[in-house]
Amino acid sequence: MACTHVYRAHEHEHDAGHAHHHHGERHAARPFAPDYSRQQVLREVGEAGQAKLSASRVLVIGAGGLGCPAISYLAGAGIGTLGIVDGDRLEASNLHRQTLYGARDIGEFKAVLAARRVAELNPTVSVQTWTEPLHAGNAVELFRQFDLVLECTDDMRSRYLSSDAAVLSGTPLILASVYQYEGQLQVVTARPGEPCLRCLWPHEPAPEAVGSCVLSGVLGPVPGVFGTMQAMEALKLLLDLPRPREPVLLLFNLLDVTLTRLPIDAASGCAVHGGCVAVASSSMAHALDEREIDLVFDNLEQAVLAGYRLVDVRESEEIAHEPLDGLPSLHIPSSQVMARVGELGDGPILLVCASGRRSGHAARLLRASGLRQAYSLEGGVLSLRVAG
Repeated sequence: MACTHVYRAHEHEHDAGHAHHHHGERHAARPFAPDYSRQQVLREVGEAGQAKLSASRVLVIGAGGLGCPAISYLAGAGIGTLGIVDGDRLEASNLHRQTLYGARDIGEFKAVLAARRVAELNPTVSVQTWTEPLHAGNAVELFRQFDLVLECTDDMRSRYLSSDAAVLSGTPLILASVYQYEGQLQVVTARPGEPCLRCLWPHEPAPEAVGSCVLSGVLGPVPGVFGTMQAMEALKLLLDLPRPREPVLLLFNLLDVTLTRLPIDAASGCAVHGGCVAVASSSMAHALDEREIDLVFDNLEQAVLAGYRLVDVRESEEIAHEPLDGLPSLHIPSSQVMARVGELGDGPILLVCASGRRSGHAARLLRASGLRQAYSLEGGVLSLRVAG
């Protein structure tokens, strides 16, 4: 997986419309010297701790509601190198919670926009960007390039992939997810004998079972809180600050302000199946075999002409809001696909949803049941809208 770009401070300059003038003349820009005095005065940080941060490399997967505050605080703290992975482009519906961006940024890659904002916030931070999603073919190698990883997507498949990659590469991982007014946080240290995500939940649940910001809704500050908590956990690990000794899943409800700590027993879960490394290796091998399921088309007419039968697995209200341009398709909600498998026929089918997550999950279930010609539209209907 090649890095899309490495951002340096001098590459991001104000355009003519934003240049500052005094008496008709532009002032020469002075080199920026970051001032970390407010955190260096902390006994646990000091000059030695700041040097650790400046030498650190941190990867952030997802530059959305969780990723925006995480990226901002890590850049402000003076992390030496930030990696940002996000294959999505900014939409208007993102702006109420993704505060790194503005209205004029709509349509651009979030990873590129985030790198641009980091260059404005702290030009001494080097930023590497990837404008394609994390996948089984690149995850482990990418994790090995960094000291620490934050998983900031709202994609359950990405969380499981990241947990497996963390275990196999030995790279600590900070996971967070939100649902409406609540969220959860887990640190996977990737140390032998300590638990991973699969120790709690061995198998990835169906997307419709866990919800997402698109389907369930979210109030803007909620991912902001948990993205900030991820940044704090990252700094605690990098600076070796005190942390809970026992592995826990932290559950925080922002409506009634209740905090629950769910202990994670390292002796159960993966331990009864050979350990986290064995389980992650098996899961990663399976994920590599499934990569051919996701297909890319510029438009659905191409898929129909190529011989695929379209199966729309969205809910009825989604289809009413954004139909498939009159193309013939079979409507089966993703939660009903396995129960109605007899309606799918024997030929190649292309499952379609909003983002590719539900269709991908359904296609993998169909493959496992013996329907080898089941495929998913990568990126879903959103990818067609962007391509158009």
